[in-house]
Amino acid sequence: MNERLKRLIGFAMYEKGLSKIDISDLMDWSYPTALKKINKPGTLKISEADRLCKILNLEISQFLNNNNNE
Repeated sequence: MNERLKRLIGFAMYEKGLSKIDISDLMDWSYPTALKKINKPGTLKISEADRLCKILNLEISQFLNNNNNE
């Protein structure tokens, strides 16, 4: 699990004022799926990561770099 990526997502959610419920709605996921994917962002497909980045105003490259650098 990449803690840096998890923190990046959490901070972006905080800045945008989005809850995990909001993310589940915006990503069209069930709430349990949202919890799993937010807590283990390494399980995200590229298309899901891209969509999440757009929602959170993150660059996909920033997301991918945090995912690859342990």
